[in-house]
Amino acid sequence: MATKKKIEGTETEALANPFEAVMFASKEQVEKTITASTEALEKAFSMSKERFDAVTKSVDDAAKLGKDQVEAYVTAGNVATKGFETINAEVMAFTKTQVEDQISAAKAMMGAKTLQELIELQNGYAKSAFEAYTAHTTKLSEVATKVAQDAFAPINAQVQATVEKMVKPLAA
Repeated sequence: MATKKKIEGTETEALANPFEAVMFASKEQVEKTITASTEALEKAFSMSKERFDAVTKSVDDAAKLGKDQVEAYVTAGNVATKGFETINAEVMAFTKTQVEDQISAAKAMMGAKTLQELIELQNGYAKSAFEAYTAHTTKLSEVATKVAQDAFAPINAQVQATVEKMVKPLAA
């Protein structure tokens, strides 16, 4: 009863009646449409999942970046605090030494027997005080420079890392 026949490029079984042949062909088309729709939905879902994963990764990266930046600033703050403590200790030690030297110089000046001796003691004290002040200022400048470099090192490293993370995708 049934014979094989080509209908619209596909092999279908044509039944005795043309209505059944059309119904059979329509069934094949519906099945193909359902298969194509299912594949399209699966592809769309897969793309959506990939995009969702990419957004999630971006959010995670941003959170890590923020955490890394905070850690860099905290580290820089700790280094700066220790540096300022060092500078403060240097200033206090210098001040103590200067006060002791002033007291010694004042005692020596009060014991001067002549005006010439007083002038020589005063000049000697002024010269040594100026040399000590100059040396101390140079030392403080060096310490302050090192503190600034050490304090900004973690921030500079974080900025460098951030720039590299941003530039790497653009270069690819």
